Amino acid sequence: MEVFLLPALSSIVTGMWFVIWLSSAIFIFSVGTPTSRENYPYITEIKWSQETRGVFAWHVFSLLWINSFIIGSVQFIIGASTCIWYFTVKTDTKGRGTLRKATYWLFRYHWASIAFGSLIIAICQFIRLIFEYYRKKIGTLEKTIPWVKVVVCLTGYCLWCLEKCVKYISKNAYIQIALTNESFF
Repeated sequence: MEVFLLPALSSIVTGMWFVIWLSSAIFIFSVGTPTSRENYPYITEIKWSQETRGVFAWHVFSLLWINSFIIGSVQFIIGASTCIWYFTVKTDTKGRGTLRKATYWLFRYHWASIAFGSLIIAICQFIRLIFEYYRKKIGTLEKTIPWVKVVVCLTGYCLWCLEKCVKYISKNAYIQIALTNESFF
């Protein structure tokens, strides 16, 4: 029954991470040179330097990576506790304490494998996020060629499909790691 608490616990941890991320994103967003707008002399906007843009891009990537790590950790703990329970249910322990043992395995042996799998997922999500940014920029152009719209739509679908496949493979890799006690590769 303890395993049912994991999604709620991971939601709380993810919420705390998002609050921390949002507060630092607001700070990064405010770094720059305030300049007045052309038609509105009393309204200013912040102009970023290239370094600030790079820091903000890295910050967004860290949001995706740590979020994927939290989700991957929960998937690993559930998969490992299921494997442990399956092989110990007929013993003297009756399969008790599997969640604690799976959590110990995660933080002692397999955190790097989960971090690598979540890195691959975060890279796919970040590429897709950059693509969506440019897709919006292309959509705002007045004279957009119809075949460009088709290519952009197909590319967006392919990136979505790639992300789903990587998530599926990573989730099954986490279960395989728990079952065989080998690394992600």
